[in-house]
Amino acid sequence: MAFLPRGKVVEFALLSACGSSGVLMRRVMLTSSLIISCCLRVSAGLGNEDDDVRTFVESVGSEAVKADRIVGLSIGVARGDEILVAEGFGLASVELDVPATADTVYRIGSITKEFTAAAILLLVEEGKVSLDGSLTTYLPDYPEAGDSVTIRHLLQHTSGVVDFTRLPAYRHERPLEVSQEQVLNRFQDLPLEFPPGDKHRYCNSGYFLLGLVVERASGVSFKEFVEQRLFRKLGMLSTYCDSSQRIIPRRAAGYSQWGGTLRNAAHINLNQTVGAGNLSATVKDLILWQRGLVAHRLITAQSIGSMLARGKLNDGKPFDYGLGIRTGRLDGQKVIRHGGGISGFRSDVAYYPDSEITIAVAANSEHANTKAISDRIARHLMKQDDRKRED
Repeated sequence: MAFLPRGKVVEFALLSACGSSGVLMRRVMLTSSLIISCCLRVSAGLGNEDDDVRTFVESVGSEAVKADRIVGLSIGVARGDEILVAEGFGLASVELDVPATADTVYRIGSITKEFTAAAILLLVEEGKVSLDGSLTTYLPDYPEAGDSVTIRHLLQHTSGVVDFTRLPAYRHERPLEVSQEQVLNRFQDLPLEFPPGDKHRYCNSGYFLLGLVVERASGVSFKEFVEQRLFRKLGMLSTYCDSSQRIIPRRAAGYSQWGGTLRNAAHINLNQTVGAGNLSATVKDLILWQRGLVAHRLITAQSIGSMLARGKLNDGKPFDYGLGIRTGRLDGQKVIRHGGGISGFRSDVAYYPDSEITIAVAANSEHANTKAISDRIARHLMKQDDRKRED
């Protein structure tokens, strides 16, 4: 838990994300006696360890921009609730010559799935959703195949539902302004690819359906639910349900460089990705998110346990995906993470429970390997911890 400095008045700009036409801003003055459990303190030259981490991150970020030709990149590293470093490299906008910073907002693609899973688990805690309830319990108009698909299947990518983003027509359809029903019509009448629970196959359609379940079970839009119940609860002031029409301060432009020529990334209508990939955030907010999640500031310890438990197929074979989150190991250390990729952007957020390290990396380049950047930083921190134990 972080504390506000004694005698200092801290001003928070609270951004209300109601409506796509604008952002309502209001300021609340909080005195030093107030404790904010989700605040993170950014360290500034607190010792050799922090200086070493900052120097290494600056080296990695600068190298990625120069050698890997990433347009813009932001990296945040925290130990516990303390941010050790949060910096930007390269450009958030090439055309406007705007540098990337720690406060640059990036589309985070499939990291959205962590938020959708947490929203579902909140509704489970409230008795409005059951993990083992059928899809048609919450979406009664869904075809009969939904009777055998459970909410757990959707969360774990074991439903057998066809992923509409893999259909041949998707490349041409992704920029279109369409309704939820039109998106559903692309895949809901197609036969299941396998019996639910038989295989683990990543599926964006499943999380689009979960977004609809959140709306039906809560009685509010997905946007309103995550803004009120998730973002605001953790003080995430720079996280948004993104859309091209919405004015989002400090939002990066996305770029593609396949074939060697830098160009603006292909347009995608994010209404087609609600629940699966429609959020945008800063790396600092992603750290707030990960810390809030594992510290039970949103959902209970029991729900976190369900979220992090490895999935099992019908035959008992385990796989490294829980409920909206991946579990695995890096050089022997347990890691909880999710990556994101969407037109013009790549991202990764990883948490190492043994060392309480959180690393968030976001880039506005499709060819950026944000996971590799994160892993490189994690390995450096592991070596640093090994040296400290030896001393």
